[in-house]
Amino acid sequence: MFRLLLQPSYWIFSGSSKRWLLILLGAMTVWGIVDVRRRGYLCPERPWEHRTDLTVYTEAGAAFFDGRAPYEVANARGWTYLYPPLFAMLLAPLHVLAPQNQVLVWFFISLLFCWGCCLELRRLMHLVCEEEDQVAAAWSRWAYWLTAATIIVALLPTLNCLQRGQVGVVKAYLLLLGLRVTLAGRTRVGWFLGGLILAAPIVLKIVPALPVAFLLFLQLVLSTTRSWKPWVPRGRFGVQTLGVFAGLALFFFVVPAALIGWEANCRHLRTWSEFMLTKADDGGMDPKSGNSRSVRNQSLNNAAYRLGNFAAYSWLGGPSDQLVEEFGAPRMAMDSEAAERMLFLVRALLLLTLLAFGVRLMRDGGTKLDLAVGYSLACVAMLIVSPVARGHYFLLVAPAVLFVPLWFLRSGRPRVGLTLAALPPLLLLMHYVLLSSAGRIGLLGLGIAVWWMAAVVLMVRSQGGKTAGA
Repeated sequence: MFRLLLQPSYWIFSGSSKRWLLILLGAMTVWGIVDVRRRGYLCPERPWEHRTDLTVYTEAGAAFFDGRAPYEVANARGWTYLYPPLFAMLLAPLHVLAPQNQVLVWFFISLLFCWGCCLELRRLMHLVCEEEDQVAAAWSRWAYWLTAATIIVALLPTLNCLQRGQVGVVKAYLLLLGLRVTLAGRTRVGWFLGGLILAAPIVLKIVPALPVAFLLFLQLVLSTTRSWKPWVPRGRFGVQTLGVFAGLALFFFVVPAALIGWEANCRHLRTWSEFMLTKADDGGMDPKSGNSRSVRNQSLNNAAYRLGNFAAYSWLGGPSDQLVEEFGAPRMAMDSEAAERMLFLVRALLLLTLLAFGVRLMRDGGTKLDLAVGYSLACVAMLIVSPVARGHYFLLVAPAVLFVPLWFLRSGRPRVGLTLAALPPLLLLMHYVLLSSAGRIGLLGLGIAVWWMAAVVLMVRSQGGKTAGA
């Protein structure tokens, strides 16, 4: 059953597989109607029972067209829209429906994107396997275990996204689609299209700019290497970079301007940039966007903040670290300027490490698996360095759980590969099952950061050993 999720075409031809698919679809439909739809109901006397984020997007989307200020209107919980204009505009048609029906329609749309993610992972695996016999042999031997780890690490964050009406599944699909079109492209048109697609997730939330930029950086390193390799397409970096910038211009300016006018779009972009980009390094305690200090935010910044405050409370007599769950918390141990500077330096160091790793990876590599590994690790780095990375964001760890272990299996290091495949699912399960305690000490955020660094260091050492052996 596990391997079927990365081989969706098998469902089409196998009767037993069709039955599994129908059972799964039926179960998800029942869940959507019984639980997810119920979360969208509005009850003025009990607004806290409106437990969905979707109406943030649809309310702002309607405001773009009816003259209200889209970055000031709020849903029933008082939450406001925080992202570039286009996505809310695209969801504006749902606003004509009752909130509970908006939620249900988006739930089924999100299920289609889940199916798309499975398809794209399967196609990516086909691309990396057809290029190297060693990769194909490693995948043939360990497919069951790697697929199981990928499903487990993605399962709870995906269900969380579906339940809360979030956009993580859409973002994951666009990032996977962009990578697949990039790796499959053999002409300038294909490379340009790949760049165009990679610009789309940046319009949903600005943080995907990190993995997209890193993928371009990897191709830049390949294009400037002295020993050009026959599997590296000439000109791909320049054409794809042009595609990304064309996509940004299209999705930030051209399409929104066609919908609401050039001046209105520029005014809204200015509002977004002034309000949101000034908060790029601090999620804040804004009631309009939720408490970014909660146990659900597992970015490295907040995970370390939670652990430091927990230690100060447990052993140094500081105020209770759990007070930060509420607005108006007293000043905590980790609110010091020294702690903030230290965390900033750590995240900056991680980004520099990512760049150095990319150079090393491409110097002797450049295969499709190498690009997939670098890109997937950049997706994880995005979660680490971002000021906000709630539990459902960690859906984007799934590609790394698939490709990073496969890279080690190709290199003849199955113990390292399988260990790296097993740890992220364990961390995700512990975070969701033991949220109040695991989230309190930042287990997921700190654990994924350590996992990421271990993977990078081990890969660099493997590259070094391969170079020495050559």
